[in-house]
Amino acid sequence: MKTSRRRWPLIAVLLSLTATATLLAQVKVTPVVSQDGRVLASFSAPAAFSGEADHIMKSGLLLTFTFTVQLRKPSALWFDPTLAETTVGSSVKYDSLTGSYQLTKQHDGRIVASERRMRAAGVIEWMTTCDQVPLVCEQPLERNADYYVSVKLRTSPRPWFSLWSWGRDDGAGRGGFTFIR
Repeated sequence: MKTSRRRWPLIAVLLSLTATATLLAQVKVTPVVSQDGRVLASFSAPAAFSGEADHIMKSGLLLTFTFTVQLRKPSALWFDPTLAETTVGSSVKYDSLTGSYQLTKQHDGRIVASERRMRAAGVIEWMTTCDQVPLVCEQPLERNADYYVSVKLRTSPRPWFSLWSWGRDDGAGRGGFTFIR
């Protein structure tokens, strides 16, 4: 009897970790590179807007999706160096008195777009899709070299319980390309 009582906490922790591991949303990343070496990233994560996110939004709380976008170069010897990084945020707040949705997009902490909608149509797309986000490199890209764009998603407030909620992303994805010039 004593050994089975000791196993229940371990089993509960394993089940919780398994449940939270399956909640990661897939982020689809499409990098676009111009001939002059400018890198633009488009990405979407429609699965991130789950039933819990909808419940948080309808409660009137501010729901924010924060996307960390990084341009990286694969390295065989050490960690992949980050060449450029930017942060994009999408926020929605539902006003139950007027029945409207206040939507905001931020890029590196600056508001780049804001609008009010009276219907929920398009809110999910606004929150989960970003088009042509520029990644500015200080150094030019190398010819015939491989690169990739990595996108990590964090949701605030956290829509689900997790034992490791302080250090875990809610979604991730990456898209690779070869810079040919």
